[in-house]
Amino acid sequence: MKWMLRWIDMSGPPGLLRRSLAIICIGIGILGAVAPIIPGWPAFLFAIVLLGRRDRSVRLTHLVLRRTLRWLRRRPHPSMRQIGRQVSSHYVRLRRFLTPALISMENAMKQS
Repeated sequence: MKWMLRWIDMSGPPGLLRRSLAIICIGIGILGAVAPIIPGWPAFLFAIVLLGRRDRSVRLTHLVLRRTLRWLRRRPHPSMRQIGRQVSSHYVRLRRFLTPALISMENAMKQS
């Protein structure tokens, strides 16, 4: 795997190869989210690292997810509000846990 990352240029904006690998990883992640056999989160992490945390599509996805969770927390139905609160707290915890790991993965890929 490390040999493959050497020829993927991590400086500058993502090229066609990095973007296509990231799209494949996103597809695997979606498949892993639907099928319980395949874990999907490693593929999502690798796609975020390939695209970069500052990529427009990654940032827009994060924004849409946050707005959807806010919408759920403000619903008049109590069970919808409860689901929104629970998922929001899990999302915040997951993001706080994964952000340093993503930064270290990006730095490791830039150095290799």
